Amino acid sequence: MALIPRLRSEFPELAPTEQAVARLLLSAPEAVVKASIREVADRAEVSTAAVTRLSRRLGFRDFRELKIALAMELGGRASLPPSLDVRPEDPSEEVLRKVLRSEVQALEEALSALEAAPFAQAVELLLKARRVGVFGVGSSAPVALDAYYRFLRIGLPVFMAPETHMQAVAASLMGPEEVGFFISHTGRSRELLDSVREAHRAGARILALTSFRQSPLARKASVALIAPVREAAFRVEAMATRVVHLAVVDALYVALALRKPDAGWYLERSQEAIDAQRVSRRSP
Repeated sequence: MALIPRLRSEFPELAPTEQAVARLLLSAPEAVVKASIREVADRAEVSTAAVTRLSRRLGFRDFRELKIALAMELGGRASLPPSLDVRPEDPSEEVLRKVLRSEVQALEEALSALEAAPFAQAVELLLKARRVGVFGVGSSAPVALDAYYRFLRIGLPVFMAPETHMQAVAASLMGPEEVGFFISHTGRSRELLDSVREAHRAGARILALTSFRQSPLARKASVALIAPVREAAFRVEAMATRVVHLAVVDALYVALALRKPDAGWYLERSQEAIDAQRVSRRSP
């Protein structure tokens, strides 16, 4: 995973002094690349040891090595706008531009951050499952519903419960050959984690889609898809995350359809049912 997306995904688990350095690195990466370790420590109001600790936590030998990796990463993002935060004084057309550009940027960053191996493992897990339960609450509920519908269209044995108590009950009744697909931006929603616990107790495999690598959801997962997203100011929680997570669901859907021998039949049959719901066009 690239440095900046990884830093976002691990941010909640960092020590306070490490978070101060990480916050500076995320908000002003170009300045960090040009600064000495002392200058970074002073701007973050921490010791140089905290800067070194963060560097090593991220897998680098020292701050100098982190700066090299950061500079290389910024070189590949030179065309991206420096800030897409929406401000109260922005006219409507500027809000439209910023929101759409930020979601394009979120998809670009997710493409560099998502790892191929866990994605392939997720596809195998879903293909081999006797039954798949899809779970999501809050802003992740629409993403979970979309996953349920996509998987249903290709004949995957899938279910979804609409309410948190029902989700916990459904999770508790799963079995060892089944997979619970849990979707959460933060990976910390109490109601969702209750269902994760029930599914885990029942012996089901846990597939997670979340933005944070060290979240409780990711730690409980058999396979975790980590898609970190930068959220801007004046945004409803996880707006860009929803777009990224929907894109990951689409990718799973396509990968499963290509691998599942009878997916074509299910798609054709379900399309007939959809077409029957539409008003026919009248000739002029």
